[in-house]
Amino acid sequence: MDSLVQILDALESPARGGSPGSVPALARALGVCSTPGCRAVLGEPPEPPPAPAALPPEQWRLLRELLRPEPAAPERGAVLAPDGSTVALGPLLAGMEAGLRLGGGSEGPWAPLPTLRPPLDPLLAVTVAEVLGTSFLLARGDGDGAALGPGGCWDDVDDPQNYTLTGPPTLVPDAVANGAMDGMVLGARLAREPAPLAELLRGYYGTGNGSERGRPPSSYRRRDFGALAGPGKLEEELVAVLELLRVLPPTRGLLEGVGPGEVAAVARRAAGEFTRRYV
Repeated sequence: MDSLVQILDALESPARGGSPGSVPALARALGVCSTPGCRAVLGEPPEPPPAPAALPPEQWRLLRELLRPEPAAPERGAVLAPDGSTVALGPLLAGMEAGLRLGGGSEGPWAPLPTLRPPLDPLLAVTVAEVLGTSFLLARGDGDGAALGPGGCWDDVDDPQNYTLTGPPTLVPDAVANGAMDGMVLGARLAREPAPLAELLRGYYGTGNGSERGRPPSSYRRRDFGALAGPGKLEEELVAVLELLRVLPPTRGLLEGVGPGEVAAVARRAAGEFTRRYV
């Protein structure tokens, strides 16, 4: 996480050739928010840019590697946070962009978010609802099929390079769940009060030895996410997102033959199991 914060610091610093407000568009150009539902909410990504002047080549390579989408391996692009948790960057950064655009922050060319039918919560949609609903939708025909987890382990906690899952993958391994909850919590904060992303992440995760002052706010992600999205709210948004996926061409086939009652059942199960496991 320290490496990511250093990169964002440079990208947001005019003194180093960066530009405040440039990170969300850059992140999406590199692969964040690559799923149909997320793109319906945040829009199509810009073209990949050349290497930013603010970053040396090794940091630019690292950022591209971290943000490159890997649909078959959603745990890729995860980082180790100072609180000991592993956090996927995709849902984290998508939630932060949604929050900035909901709040209409002045630091950046924020386009307004579209009005979608059915209406949905953009923060929940881009962080957790789409991936969670899709995972449970795909698992519904397999009585023993897991739709959440697993966890994983790092090769070296002092110099983490490789993260390996401890079991068969799902679309929502623990790292994605952590990133989604953090994206929701930080996105909600940015919607209320825009701030530089590096500064926000540094304070939230306690990077740069900040965790020595006590437990970092990230260690309370379950409590804070639960306050924003209890099971009833999450279930409601899961139904809305699944109905959105029904009308999007890339995902229409997923819901072919799935009626409203079955969608409601999938949403109820997904919200309940996610809440029991993570919140």
